[in-house]
Amino acid sequence: MNDEKSQRRHARIEIILKVEYDSSEGFLADYAKNASHGGIFIATNRNFAVGDKLSFDISFPGLLEPIRCHGEVRWQRPPVKATEEKPAGIGVAFEFKSDEQKRQIEELVKKLDQEDSEDAGQEPPFRVLVAEDNPLVREMLRFGVRKFHRTGPAAGRELEVIEAENGREAWEQISGGVADLAIIDYYMPVMNGAQLIRKIRETETLQSLPVIVVSVGGEEARQDSYAAGADLFLDKPVLLGQLFSSLRRLLGLQQQAGG
Repeated sequence: MNDEKSQRRHARIEIILKVEYDSSEGFLADYAKNASHGGIFIATNRNFAVGDKLSFDISFPGLLEPIRCHGEVRWQRPPVKATEEKPAGIGVAFEFKSDEQKRQIEELVKKLDQEDSEDAGQEPPFRVLVAEDNPLVREMLRFGVRKFHRTGPAAGRELEVIEAENGREAWEQISGGVADLAIIDYYMPVMNGAQLIRKIRETETLQSLPVIVVSVGGEEARQDSYAAGADLFLDKPVLLGQLFSSLRRLLGLQQQAGG
């Protein structure tokens, strides 16, 4: 996805962003996750404000002609907060200028979704939420999850690590029921771990989601986490061996319960 250019028309500047996807799966995941099931993420270092209007062209392999769309900026990740896995950019909600524009996008999504569902023998990725405000701890947990996944119970599936630096961001990432496992820090800004777990357990599609809490909070945090619905609690600092044994135990129990 690339910020391509701005164009001058009729004595005013209209910003045109070019959004390129490597695959239809990328577009569908982006479309479903952003702006309440009706938007996309556009990677760009250009400065925008929430509420800004813009136009953008969507294209990916197999789409012969780019589709011109319009939208409103709903959120922004500035360059100072960007990482290699979370680039700078904006979340944009679609604004359709006509019924024909809306129909065009809806038919595209429906067609691609149907094609994906007919793709025989391809399992969806194994999605793990890592919610932790400390970037160094988050990196360690991400490394541990990837290392464990190579030989873990879901090793035959592609791994997708979903990261969040506060409770609200974590909830926005999984509120659509798109996670298979969650590792949650108890002390997070905006919404703490226990509050996040309570929302998870109140959501029908996430009630059985395996949840591990990590914290330096001691017994008080432990009790609050279990009361909220956590499956396991680990004291920081978490050793990789301890993380592996906890994941093996939790996912092993889940497999036994499911089969």
